[in-house]
Amino acid sequence: MNMNFKNLININNKIIEIVYIFAILLIPIAFSPEELFGFYQFPKEFLLHFFSSIILICVGLKFLLEPNNLLNKLNSNRLATSAIFFILFSYFLSSIFSINSTASFFGREYGMSTNSFQTYLALSIIFIGIFIRYENIKNITRIFISIIISTSLISIIGLMQFFAPNIFETFTFYHQDRIVSTLGNPIYFGSVLLIGIQLTIVYFLNFYNLEEKKGKEFIWPIIVLSIQYAALLLTLSRGPQFSFIIGIAIIFISYFLLCSKKIKKVLLIFALPILLSIFIVSLPTIDDDNEFFDELVERSGSLSKDLELSIEIQSGTEIISPNSFNYRGENWIGAFKLIRSWPNILDNSNSDLKRFFIGYGPDMYVYVYPITVPIQERIVISANAHNLFLNIFIENGFIGFLSLIFLIFVFLYISKPYLFTNNKNERFYITSLLAILFSRLLEQQVGLAVISDMLFTYIVLALIAIKTIKLKVNIINIYKSSYKLITPVFAIIFISISLFFISDNYNKFLSSINLGKGLASLSEGDIEEGIKSLEKSSRYNDMSEIIETELFKLSYKIYQVENKRDSQAASALLPLMYERLYSFEERSPYSFNTQLFITTIAWEMAKRNPEIFREEAISRYIRLRNLMPQYLGPQEVLANVLVAVGELELGKEEAKIGIKMSDYAGLNSPQSWWVKGEAERYLGEKNDAIESFSNSIKEAEITTELEYNSEHRDFAFLVLSHQSLGLLYENNDNRRALYHIQEAIKIAYNTGNVLLLEDRFR
Repeated sequence: MNMNFKNLININNKIIEIVYIFAILLIPIAFSPEELFGFYQFPKEFLLHFFSSIILICVGLKFLLEPNNLLNKLNSNRLATSAIFFILFSYFLSSIFSINSTASFFGREYGMSTNSFQTYLALSIIFIGIFIRYENIKNITRIFISIIISTSLISIIGLMQFFAPNIFETFTFYHQDRIVSTLGNPIYFGSVLLIGIQLTIVYFLNFYNLEEKKGKEFIWPIIVLSIQYAALLLTLSRGPQFSFIIGIAIIFISYFLLCSKKIKKVLLIFALPILLSIFIVSLPTIDDDNEFFDELVERSGSLSKDLELSIEIQSGTEIISPNSFNYRGENWIGAFKLIRSWPNILDNSNSDLKRFFIGYGPDMYVYVYPITVPIQERIVISANAHNLFLNIFIENGFIGFLSLIFLIFVFLYISKPYLFTNNKNERFYITSLLAILFSRLLEQQVGLAVISDMLFTYIVLALIAIKTIKLKVNIINIYKSSYKLITPVFAIIFISISLFFISDNYNKFLSSINLGKGLASLSEGDIEEGIKSLEKSSRYNDMSEIIETELFKLSYKIYQVENKRDSQAASALLPLMYERLYSFEERSPYSFNTQLFITTIAWEMAKRNPEIFREEAISRYIRLRNLMPQYLGPQEVLANVLVAVGELELGKEEAKIGIKMSDYAGLNSPQSWWVKGEAERYLGEKNDAIESFSNSIKEAEITTELEYNSEHRDFAFLVLSHQSLGLLYENNDNRRALYHIQEAIKIAYNTGNVLLLEDRFR
């Protein structure tokens, strides 16, 4: 091998290491001003996808420059690499058969693609890059030092956010009750610290040999750990904190049993940073308003309540208290229902058994969650099951679930020899890494993963894989096999994929910038410039629901203005809005906002041209209800629309369903009772109509409490029900008719619902 060729190989290897080191350093820290949409998570996704693309190019070059070395590196721990590839394969397979393949491959939205195939491909590439680059202990120590620097920097930012919030007034993460640092959410921050702090401790104990240090060499690690501990405390994130205690306890016990006979010094190493961190969080802030310990007590108290998860079964109804832990409980119950039945979206009565094997698709939980959520009034959507095993089973099916179990088993299996080796330092090291994985797995039973903590998780997996490399493996010589011609093919494929992802990533970046500009222009009242930026953003990324939502809201506002003028412009806008929404629906068929908007436009067109658009409007409302079958609102509106277009019997039956849903969930539904009453009034069922309107009034009085200063929507049904009763009594009971009409008028004028009154009553 000539010198130039060897230098080229060395440069390629160094680039791999430089890139993943930069990934470790920059991804947790990366954020952007609010001008870039998705300012917390999108920069992290962008960097992860970009850095991994560079590494993949280098891996492609290794197929050309040194295929034997590359394949033998991968073969040196083929169980570990196979486990990583199995996970990736499950994401690929599930993405192909996803209910929205494009979104599963590339992510649904800016900063929301953690579960996408592209992200798991990027994480797998980072893993492979670290694994194949390993040559000696220096490669490992550089990874640890990078993690320490990154974790310490985000901890310092978090502490500054707590103690000097005014400094960050112009930044996205300006003062919140719980610190978020550059992660955007205290739980996300806590998850990163959970792994980062434990890796910091492992480095100091295993590589830095902290126990043997004296003087200044002993001081600075204690300061680093104290800062990191303090930041973790200030997140007030119970899941990461509890899991950290478990992980650190295992590390402490194993270190004491295996590596140290100096109990006092061991306790000092572990206990002193904790004491210093408590001192730090008790210091006064700039505004002398340090309420940490009060908030800690409150959070601890709420946890004790949360753990009292009692599921009371009454006629099959699961009643769960509305707090954070029980919100996850609702998610888990719904997830188990999905796993039992695997219903088709839009046809919830039928099972789609292929979903058992491949799931609904990565990042698709958000669209299946409404099928199994307990009946409720407010539309609250969850994008994650808040449990790793449940989420991967629903999104990736049994194959994805099996791949996760296989990964856990493999890494335990390959670690087993090192757990019983005579080398106590090696036993401690591998035990500590497994403890970190265990604590992470524990935290993920109630949490959800994002880019930064997933990156740290894959780094831990890579460290275990490197430690458990088998020195004696079958040597592969690709040049002496029939597969030698395949190496340039792989090189071309890898480089092509990388260039595609770089291009796609760049377009999303430009789209995000223009989306941020557009929203900023709109907030400043510059409508024209806002629309231009949004349209430009859409050209760079035509899969973004956020862009389409903002453009529709603008168009609909213009339509409403023109409609008041009764102009031809209003009529002309409707088909244009419908066409655009329909086009986006083809790309993202289960988008809730899209379905809501396109249904709204279909109804507007049906009011103008009932003969042409009546059936379309009805089918749209049915589709919207089927997408959200457990939410009372869409059910009520569907019944209302059916009665409005003359489908009285069908509308009455749908109103009955709304009433049953509300009774089942212990809610009130004045709208369903009013709609039922209207259908009965026009069908000539006078007595039933009177009962329905009376029930509507009773339930509306409960929900509004007759506080006329309130803007409660149910005041509308108080007005309508009183008015309808007045009309019913008009021909045979003047006294009752007058009473109800007067009540309707009084409530209408006191609550701003005058337009609901018939012209003669205004």
